[in-house]
Amino acid sequence: LSNGRIVGAEALARWPQVDGTFLTPDVFIPLAEKTGLMPRLTQLIIETVFEDLGKWLQQHPEIHISVNLDPGDLTSETLPVLLREQLARWQLSPAQIALELTERGFADPEISAPAIDALRKAGHAIYIDDFGTGYSSLSYLQNLNVDILKIDKSFVDALEYKNVTPQIIEMAKALDLAMVAEGIETDSQQAWLREHGVQYGQGWLYSKALPKAAFILWAEANLRTAKRD
Repeated sequence: LSNGRIVGAEALARWPQVDGTFLTPDVFIPLAEKTGLMPRLTQLIIETVFEDLGKWLQQHPEIHISVNLDPGDLTSETLPVLLREQLARWQLSPAQIALELTERGFADPEISAPAIDALRKAGHAIYIDDFGTGYSSLSYLQNLNVDILKIDKSFVDALEYKNVTPQIIEMAKALDLAMVAEGIETDSQQAWLREHGVQYGQGWLYSKALPKAAFILWAEANLRTAKRD
């Protein structure tokens, strides 16, 4: 937020339909969970990220892509292998692939903690996604071994009249966690977040979700502008 330069992007899944429209994750993720297809979906998304952006990421080692994980992925023996294989194939650093989990992914520390520790030791940053919307947020954050906290869009929308957002920010600072604000749509939101020490942001103020070719064009234009500044 300090200079407007892109440092990363989040991979978002969309399911194309025959009529040219797209189903969003809130429609097909519950279906995938019910049918046991989440591990395959995670694998497909990771493979697609590397296929679509592997060469581009080679040229920009400072940029990362974050991938959303399902809580069940933490018990997968194939996920760490898949990440290692793809990173080796495309000659990328583990730091260029960040991993996001919602608070539900941390609900069982006996399962989540060892898996998250292993992923962090492998070089992947761990994000806690949609923070503040879960059931035990403030009480357990200090026990989570994560790198970055993502402030949910609902708190960004209510910056001017919801006093919990400054509390979340101060808590993240105390725990030495970097922050990403989700769903930034206005210059005033960006200014408020920057003034309160939030380092990163994402949202429509910067760009709508883009397919790979359009994203690369947008990112390259952003990097050129940032370089001139």
